[in-house]
Amino acid sequence: MTQVCGAACVDTQSDTANCGACGHQCGASALCCSGACNETSSCATLSVTSIESPLMGAGWQSGGDYLTLHGTGFAAPMKVHLGDGRAAVRVIDPQTARVKTPPGPLGFVDVRVDVGSQSTVMEGGFRYRTGDLMTPWQQKPLSKVRGEDPAITVLQDGRTLVAGGTTVPDKTAMALDTAEIYTRETDTVTSAANTMSTRRWQNSAVTLLDGTALVVGGACDDDLTMCNGSDPLSADLFDPATNMFAPTKTKLNVPRVYTRAVLLVDGRVLISSANSADFEVYDPDAATFTVVTNTASAKAHLYGFIASLRDGRVLIGAGDMSNTTVDVFDPDTNTITATGALNQGRSMLTAHTLPDGRVLVIGGASSSAGGIIDPLDSIEAFDPKTSMWTTMPYKMSIGRAWHASALVRDGTILAMGGYTVPMQCGSLIDTVDQIDPVAGVVKPFAILPNKNTEWTAVTLLDGSVLGVGGGACGTSMALPDIDFLPGAPTPM
Repeated sequence: MTQVCGAACVDTQSDTANCGACGHQCGASALCCSGACNETSSCATLSVTSIESPLMGAGWQSGGDYLTLHGTGFAAPMKVHLGDGRAAVRVIDPQTARVKTPPGPLGFVDVRVDVGSQSTVMEGGFRYRTGDLMTPWQQKPLSKVRGEDPAITVLQDGRTLVAGGTTVPDKTAMALDTAEIYTRETDTVTSAANTMSTRRWQNSAVTLLDGTALVVGGACDDDLTMCNGSDPLSADLFDPATNMFAPTKTKLNVPRVYTRAVLLVDGRVLISSANSADFEVYDPDAATFTVVTNTASAKAHLYGFIASLRDGRVLIGAGDMSNTTVDVFDPDTNTITATGALNQGRSMLTAHTLPDGRVLVIGGASSSAGGIIDPLDSIEAFDPKTSMWTTMPYKMSIGRAWHASALVRDGTILAMGGYTVPMQCGSLIDTVDQIDPVAGVVKPFAILPNKNTEWTAVTLLDGSVLGVGGGACGTSMALPDIDFLPGAPTPM
């Protein structure tokens, strides 16, 4: 693409001093290939030759699988689409890229790769599959109890990191700086080799595309009081090769508590928190945190939700019981815009992006007459095509707030435990609802080993479900176990 840069007319598709745009200079060892800087000796034609995955070119419709793409001409920034869903991608070298899959509909989809003006398609290169779960629930003991939403993330090697939490519900003074790792293959729980740089609870962990995990969020109340001497500006990186934490090279710009965080399609991490309406982005390549001012909404999403849309944008919304606002972050432009408001104010809810692209928000708490906090049994769905929310005609069996939920590999959602009506410290439950958004039904599922609330769940790489972190307010001790639901073997 020829354009005037300064006093010269240059081709921004090949000019290393103006690659992709005027003034965008490539490094000394890089070439400008199709408008993107490429650390290579020649501008090879873009191609995808093979895809590595644990399921031999397949993954679960719930997403979250890690793929390795092989080919030629790879360079950052690179976009990868599986069907009409955009995947998170990290270019390792001109022949290799690491990809994390979004949720997607069952069946074979094309894999499209874009670098600058070049595009290549591997037709039917990836297959979304389904699978079952095996009941009953199992339990695995932790070395420490970890109440109230400790950070949890599935590592690329299949293990699960559980970091922080508190031994006594509602007590920041009892927050933890330790972490544990669940290994599915050996069915064991082990401690991390060292502690984090500060104590954390209601915190977040996100696995990066280089295999490490970012952990953020201090041990403070949502107004930054009662901080237990912690540093809510600090962040840690967990290295699975050594099982050790190290502080990030730079700190957050804004103290962050009650965090929500998600991996972006370009490999960065978006972070929101209860104490600020503005967001922050961590760039692992530059090792920096950058504030993104929220000009769309002046409200912090206290106890709200965050969900990655299948097109690569991120939906952040709700929070306090009267907050119906929802924001959209676009990683390509680093901008935040307002989108359609929820039909119901919701706090302490959960949300999941479905294989069909909709986002389901589940339960949460609202405020009723007399100031009583009532958990909700209702479910709303966001359609990114219309930017509108619809209250679903089906409901859960009971109102749930501060529950856990997981999108599982058969495309359904398990809504687990939580506080119920009226929301009191003793009103936690052990029931599980299985939400089928395709059939539009809610069915009872196997009950939990314990009544549980203020906890978190994830779906593992083998399709199993793991929940951790419970413990009701008003009690002296959080729950000491992981609740575990194995994935059923799936024929290849």
